[in-house]
Amino acid sequence: MVLEITTQQIVVLTIMAFIFGLDYIWVTPLGIWRPLIAGTLAGAVLGDPITGLIIGALLEFTFAGLFTIGGGTVPEASSGAIAAVTVALATGLPPTAAVPLAIPLAVLTMNIEIFVRSFDAVFTHWADRAIERGNLNMIPIINILGAVPWGLSRAIPVAGLTGLLAVNPQAVQAAVDALQVIHVGPFTIRFWDAMAVAGGVLPALGAAILMRLMINRRNVALFILGFALAAYLKLTLVAIALIAGALIFFIYYNRYSQIFEGSLAEKQSGGLERPNHSSDTSEGGYGLAETKRILTKSDIYKAFWVSWFIQSSWNYERMMGTGFLHGMLSIEKKLRRSFEELKSWLRLHNEFYNTEPHLHNAIYGIAIALEERNADQDTVRGVKTALMGPFAGLGDSIMWFTILPIAFLLGASLGAQGNPLGPVVALAIWIPVSWAVKYYSLVYGYRYGLSLAEILRGDVLKVFRDATADFAMAIVGGIAATYVRASTPLILGEYGGQALKLQPVLDQLMPSLLSLIFVLYAYYLIKVRGYGYGTAVIILFVTAFILALIGFLG
Repeated sequence: MVLEITTQQIVVLTIMAFIFGLDYIWVTPLGIWRPLIAGTLAGAVLGDPITGLIIGALLEFTFAGLFTIGGGTVPEASSGAIAAVTVALATGLPPTAAVPLAIPLAVLTMNIEIFVRSFDAVFTHWADRAIERGNLNMIPIINILGAVPWGLSRAIPVAGLTGLLAVNPQAVQAAVDALQVIHVGPFTIRFWDAMAVAGGVLPALGAAILMRLMINRRNVALFILGFALAAYLKLTLVAIALIAGALIFFIYYNRYSQIFEGSLAEKQSGGLERPNHSSDTSEGGYGLAETKRILTKSDIYKAFWVSWFIQSSWNYERMMGTGFLHGMLSIEKKLRRSFEELKSWLRLHNEFYNTEPHLHNAIYGIAIALEERNADQDTVRGVKTALMGPFAGLGDSIMWFTILPIAFLLGASLGAQGNPLGPVVALAIWIPVSWAVKYYSLVYGYRYGLSLAEILRGDVLKVFRDATADFAMAIVGGIAATYVRASTPLILGEYGGQALKLQPVLDQLMPSLLSLIFVLYAYYLIKVRGYGYGTAVIILFVTAFILALIGFLG
């Protein structure tokens, strides 16, 4: 049954898209901008949450590993999910045929986001003027308002698409029906069938992106293990995660037990306690004397909540600078003795700054601790500059390219089967872990100061990062075998009065072989040929679409 979209539904979907933009730029505290959640919520608004869930899950596989780092941009997932779900329900297309329709709007939103990243420098300069004029209470408002263009970059395309679908639904349906079967001379083209086949292949891109980021000689065996468990034993992604997790824990604990036990012994012996310095001792070579605490627990709790806005006015000029200024405002008000001194420190914190927004809190906590102990501006600036690069690489690899994909891919493995527990599982992993990392990074950064930086760059965290990457590769192997859907209907000939089909022959050689070939093809496009993700997804789609049109895939 084809859906007629109402004005109320357009408004709700537009507001939802705006909120998804805020969730994204405010460091994903809820995770609702991910396709798995966005698709389910869009389906609920349009009256069919299960179809929304399935499309969102398929898109989660496609967009896995797609995340912006530094100043880069990638196709935007939430607007694409809303678009695919809306078109599917408005026209009656099956979920796999609707998946490719997410790409155009996702790419459009990506290009609008490039404009936003330039435009938001307006808020940074506004904050400069607020400091000079002494309008310090405007700084939080300015930084938070910087998120509005990010929300609009999602809301405007969604409003435009849903509005167009609602203006003349009969014409839209007629266009969809006209493309169902197209006769070109002696050829018959089944357009939407080919779209469905191409949509089933697109998750190969998500698997390839994660492989590009994490695969190496050490963990390629775990990719093969995950693939084999799914292809030969038909295990679910959750079962593969349990097996791989237990195996990796056993291997790493036995291989690196001395590192873990040494770290535990250091902690038990007080090695991580905040040093009790005398007036002539120093921390980290900065010559800072231990002083009486000025800040309270409530100040640190407030700093934690404000830290979610670190990216709120992110722009190409100073990136997270105004977010750092916002976070330090209440701290500086307590530490500074004169208004001019306060303004001087606020100017410092509105300078260029950029790192991973969860581990930012460690740098944030260290900066607070240093300033509370009367560090000068050159010291604080030097610490921020020295740590933001290493912490960016560490945080991106752990949070955005390991924990977030694992959480939402496990959820998507359930969602693709129409299981409503899929979004619950994803959020039950992501929200507690991401909040804990952000909170304890701040608390320990403040408590232990520069010694925390040494721990985060030490052996224990490196081992943890390697282990999570290995675990992710096992999951990616399972995805390649299970959720990249590629098969061929070709008939090789007849034998004994029966058709000899190619697909059973391939299955005897290796189940899910074509799926693996498409994953390796996508990996070749982005790793060897160096194509951007937007270009790679188009090439992958066109390849699968043409192969479906000529009858090789089906």
